[in-house]
Order: sequence, then structure tokens, then C-alpha cells
Amino acid sequence: MADRDNRAARGGGRRRDTGRPQVPATGVAPGHETIYGRNPLREALRGRRRVHRVWVQGGKAGSDLTAEMHGWATEAGVSAPPVEVRSLDELGELAASSDHQGVAAEVDAFPYTPEGEVLERFDLVVVLDRIQDPHNLGAIIRTAEVVGAAVVIPRHRTAVVTAAVVKASAGATEHAAVAQVRNLTDFLSDAKAAGFWVYGADASATASHYDPDYRGKTVFVLGSEGEGLGRRVNQACDVAVRIPQVGRVGSLNVSVSAGVLLFEARRQRAGTVPALGGDPPGAAVPGGEAPGGEAR
Repeated sequence: MADRDNRAARGGGRRRDTGRPQVPATGVAPGHETIYGRNPLREALRGRRRVHRVWVQGGKAGSDLTAEMHGWATEAGVSAPPVEVRSLDELGELAASSDHQGVAAEVDAFPYTPEGEVLERFDLVVVLDRIQDPHNLGAIIRTAEVVGAAVVIPRHRTAVVTAAVVKASAGATEHAAVAQVRNLTDFLSDAKAAGFWVYGADASATASHYDPDYRGKTVFVLGSEGEGLGRRVNQACDVAVRIPQVGRVGSLNVSVSAGVLLFEARRQRAGTVPALGGDPPGAAVPGGEAPGGEAR
């Protein structure tokens, strides 16, 4: 297979000397990022980002990691990036985390997906309103990638795709479609115009998440655990749904809620069985009238 990602340039050939000073051995070049962990590195070699170099811990563990990384590169059909040995303390500094598993890498900046491409290519989307925890964001991206959904986040007041998010997603970020948008309500309006139904997760909703039919174009909107959906984002949703609970704990973790909703949509789409409870109160069959009588 052709070497597609790790050549000096996309079209092959050698990188020209730009006259810029060399990047310090303990830093990364401008416009590049650091990721860490075994799964993130393996998926980066298989994914869209070029891996420029890899740092491993010294000793046999580092040698084993280097050999394994060469195997991952071969499987991905790319050239293995150069490897440098670093102490565990240096790796911790490079990764800004002790959870590096003995390996870190310098990669291209994360490639966010244009929002228009999300609406064109996907019929299942999860929109996240003010999710601050990078571990929650990473877990949601991992689930979305598994079920074939895109993820949309705002540009401000939210976690973005960082090395911690990549690690929490087990490298799923390297294949997932994640879009950053200026305004969530504007995106939801565009989604409706494109034929999507928008369902907001709300613990106080009367409709169960089992009620709607998610076999058409579907957007799920989830808010932060502490505050839920913002007022304007909540008003932009067609229908509010809740996940029924029987225990004493007041709410589910937002990443778990996202998984429940996304896999319910996938369950419905796996066959011809409709939603368990029929249409939610006030909702119409997709393609007809929107809730409130507004034709779409």
C-alpha cells in the first residue's frame, strides 16, 4: 500500500529547508500537537493526521513499544515515524500527563469537520452544549464513532479535542467527525432546514427516549451535567426526551446518556421495528408538520 500519511509532504518528495530554527527536542513545531498513549498512537497512524515523531521510554519497555509501533505503521501502510528515547519524567512533561503509558507523539493539529459536511454526510448527530470535562467529551466521541454519528461542539465554553480527549476516546478521535460551530442554535436551525429532527435530553421531560422514531435524520442535544441545556438551545429542540430511571441517583453521566440515546437510534435502524412507544406527545411524523404545527 502506498505511503499515504508520513512522507515529508502529502504528494511525496522532500520537505524544503525553510530556514526556521530547529524545534527543541522537548517541544513540538508550531501548528502541531502532542498525543499520548498506545491506542491514540495506533489510531493516529491509521487515521488522518501525520505522525511526525514518537517519544518512548527507555529500556526494554521502550524497545517493545518501538517494535509494536513499527508493526502498526506497517498495518496502516505508512512509514514509521522517527523514534526518540525519553525518560518517564520527560514523557510526563511532553504529554502534560502521567497517563502516557510510556509513549507520546507529535502529530498534526486535529482536523475538525466543516459543519456543512456534517449535515451532508451524516443522518445521526450528537450536539454537546457546554460539556467541560475532557473525559466525557472523549467518551462521547468514542461512542459516536462506533455508531457512525458525528459530534458537534461550540467554539467557546466547552472542552475541545486535546491530548486528554484523544486518550479518553481510545484514539477514536482520529476517525470521528467532530465539528466546531460558532453558534449551536444556528446549527440546529440549519439542521432542521436539512430535514433533521432535534431531540433535547432533559431529565424533566414527559416523553421517554423510547417514544420517538429515530430512523430519519436525527440530532440529539445534551447539556452539561450541572446546568443541563442552555435556554436558547433547549428552545431550539423539537422534542425533549428523558431516559427513564428507577434508582435513587438523580441523573446519568452525560457520556452514558449519549450512549443510551445513540444506541437506541442504532437499534431502531437495525431493522424495521418502530420505536417502542410510538411518537412523542406533540411530535409529528418526520416529513410532515413539526411540533407546534409549523410545516417543515
